[in-house]
Amino acid sequence: MKALMKEDSDPSKVEKVMQVQEKVHSIKGLMHDNVKKILETHVSLEALQTKSQNMSDSADKFLKQSVCLKRQVQLRNVRVKVITGACITAFALYLAMPLLS
Repeated sequence: MKALMKEDSDPSKVEKVMQVQEKVHSIKGLMHDNVKKILETHVSLEALQTKSQNMSDSADKFLKQSVCLKRQVQLRNVRVKVITGACITAFALYLAMPLLS
């Protein structure tokens, strides 16, 4: 028993144990920091993914609205052309009426 006590009380062995415990403690702290950074990165990635999805949805909505607006403008242009053609035809007939009679 005395021999074991002498071995455990040897300063060089105690110092080695303390060094190992300090290394373990510092590594444990690094691991905690790394896990914390990973969790923060995960949260920021989720936020970016949500923003990206929102932007994609907005882009799809914008595309649909722009296609609808383009069709409305084209239809309006056709109406204007038809009305202009009808007015020109009516004016030409008005001018040609005295000649036909």
